[in-house]
Amino acid sequence: MQALLTYRGTVYPWHCDHVGHMNNMWFAGKFDEASWNLLLQIGITPTYLRESEKGMAAVEQITTFRRELLAGDSVEVHTQLIEVATG
Repeated sequence: MQALLTYRGTVYPWHCDHVGHMNNMWFAGKFDEASWNLLLQIGITPTYLRESEKGMAAVEQITTFRRELLAGDSVEVHTQLIEVATG
């Protein structure tokens, strides 16, 4: 599957640590938002999950940091679905 744009946002000053870079905890939050956007893009909506009594679990995430992010920077998350398994 081709990578999908699943998050686009801005780095705010409160996202930055004492050396001015976006802190890792904010990366995790943006990746979590991207995960939910991925589900929506492939048709797995909250309504579907509730009505079908199904759940989702991300069991692995691989993160590639290309450079430090600073306040005012734009950030995008591109997500590629590697495998889907049913239990």
